[in-house]
Amino acid sequence: MRRVTGVLRHPRAMMAEVVQHPAFVTTWVLVLLVVAVCGGLLLSTPIGQQALIDERVRVTEALVGRVDDAAYDRLRSDPPVFIYLTSGGQLLLTPPITLVMAAGLMALARFDGARVTFVTALAIAVHATVVLAVQQVVAAPLHYVNESLTSPTNLAGMLRVFNEGSVPARLLGTIDVFGLWWTWLLAVGLAAATGRPARQYIWRLLAVYIGVAALVAAVFAVLGDAL
Repeated sequence: MRRVTGVLRHPRAMMAEVVQHPAFVTTWVLVLLVVAVCGGLLLSTPIGQQALIDERVRVTEALVGRVDDAAYDRLRSDPPVFIYLTSGGQLLLTPPITLVMAAGLMALARFDGARVTFVTALAIAVHATVVLAVQQVVAAPLHYVNESLTSPTNLAGMLRVFNEGSVPARLLGTIDVFGLWWTWLLAVGLAAATGRPARQYIWRLLAVYIGVAALVAAVFAVLGDAL
């Protein structure tokens, strides 16, 4: 628990400690437990289940076309729980993404001539997900109130500058405040592991994060306009 609060209160000092002592199992279990509880409580309610169905319909209609009545009835009888893990920023918390990020951090360090073990990189990646767990604690009640699985902390929803459905709005809708915080923590952890300044990594990691967000926004924009 001390490491969890340390990441939030003293991130640089805590990431330095994580690098020196790269234990991560307890933190990872706690993060995944928080996500499971938040998701379980939300999806146990009729509002949460309807939001799950609405999210599946939204994604399906954007990618492959209209959902007919028969398909909608099947969704109501068997809500697709896996959709929850791919919406509202939850995907970044899944173990496969954490493992991929650890491999990416290790490769980025080696590209700069620094040697970082996979265990150390994984410890950094796991502790960075603490802020994403906090996001779920914040977002779960807002999902319930809004009756939607769309992240309430994405930039499009918080800024409300562009018209809904526009290209800028779609792009900002895939970028989350907590996702940016997560990216910064990854850079801080990698800097602690390599002895290099965090700014050396933050721009690269942000470029990847925003690049993936732009790609997702572009796919939905093209497919949505084609339907």
